[in-house]
Amino acid sequence: MIKIKYMVVALIMSLFVSLPATAQKRLIFMDGYLGWHYSLPSYLIEHAEELEQRPFSGIAVVGNIFTSYVMSANPNSNNVTYERVWNEVGSLKDLFKIKTDNFLRINLDFPGDFWDDAVWQKTTSNFAVVAKAAKDLGFKGIVFDDEVYAGGQHIQANFMSNFKFPKRADVTAHPENYEDWEISESVSNRGDWIDYNCTVDGIRLQDSNECSYRNEAYSFKQHMDKVAARFKTIMHAMQDEFPDLDLLVLHGPATAHAKTNIRGHFIKPNSLFGTNEFKGAMFLGFKQGLNDTASLHDLGEFYRYQTTEHFENAYQWRKFDIVSDQYNQDLDDSYRWVVPVADRASWSEDVDIGFMVSDVGLKDNNHEEYDLTGACNPVDFESRLSKALKHSDEYVMFYSNTSHASCEDDVRWADTQSAIPPEWLNMMNDVFKSIQATGAEIIPIILPLLFDPADANILQKAEKSKRSKNQ
Repeated sequence: MIKIKYMVVALIMSLFVSLPATAQKRLIFMDGYLGWHYSLPSYLIEHAEELEQRPFSGIAVVGNIFTSYVMSANPNSNNVTYERVWNEVGSLKDLFKIKTDNFLRINLDFPGDFWDDAVWQKTTSNFAVVAKAAKDLGFKGIVFDDEVYAGGQHIQANFMSNFKFPKRADVTAHPENYEDWEISESVSNRGDWIDYNCTVDGIRLQDSNECSYRNEAYSFKQHMDKVAARFKTIMHAMQDEFPDLDLLVLHGPATAHAKTNIRGHFIKPNSLFGTNEFKGAMFLGFKQGLNDTASLHDLGEFYRYQTTEHFENAYQWRKFDIVSDQYNQDLDDSYRWVVPVADRASWSEDVDIGFMVSDVGLKDNNHEEYDLTGACNPVDFESRLSKALKHSDEYVMFYSNTSHASCEDDVRWADTQSAIPPEWLNMMNDVFKSIQATGAEIIPIILPLLFDPADANILQKAEKSKRSKNQ
């Protein structure tokens, strides 16, 4: 009888693997317009019935206990215990019957020096706690927002973005004070290092030491290796609690690579590159810690893609070219973040590529093809969203931020008391229907008829296997 069961499942899975890629796409909603209130457990619980009808696969859920405090340096707020997290999110368990692709969100911060074991052990424990809560909720996993939000308790968050290089003028004036790699960096960079310019508490700082971090006892390469090691440990800890974790990283490593945006893959024209080195090291650590059943997704947060070519170029770079010898062999890892040779062959298999799309009509005075002025109407947005879904491996995140768009419509997707304009709602319903699995629903219906509860892990393993075969 058991053999027959598995033969039936094998048949089902063979059919499922052959489904078109669009059958596996997931559209995750994250609100940036209305604020945290509409993404907190308390609001989601109160309005679950209405939110179930929204045209999304799931929601990125924030929390007052964990989102901004997993990586906090403040011992009064980084006490992210399972009990505290569960007290906030526990009522979400089994709440959503349709919106099942949900995530708990963790924001970037600077917990302390990378060589402080106690600080990073606490940080690792905090990540694991949130992963356990996500698993126990029946969620898909974790959204890690690796963008800096510096201010208040989190004023040093910029330290997790960039390495503090010496300024060119200082190196030129006193080269005897610097190592060879520091001199090489000062010669090859584009003027004074961008790490010295950042925003803290809404104020743009120029020439500030608050914008980047370095432990003077260690070299650039040692920093990159240590950060990667810390996040490899974090990945292991999360997977110990949630072996089938899906981890979505919003920016990913593209902003850390010196060859991003060179001719042929000009994918983020509003950004300077060869900066954000720690973002590359963090993502590499996640990748190095990945097990056989978890998944790692680079969402490459950038909202200006319009054409098929835009999406194709971004996918090609982030999936394949970023680890090619062609774009890494002439980079000196003593002062540039480089994907190690040992990680290049497995990169495209281990890293899934997604996209983020927003309803904001961003203006670009320097690059006409990326100018979205006025392109925040349903027709233009549908075009971008559909292309993103087509070219993603699995996940696309809709970041709703209509307050920044020059549109007539005030689209309050997360506010269940506000009517969505019909042209927007109809468009989103059509897009969402287009990504529904034509056969995926078969498995959760048939499996309970074939297996005891003890066999439930088969579905999870089959899902992961199916993903890898469709790459």
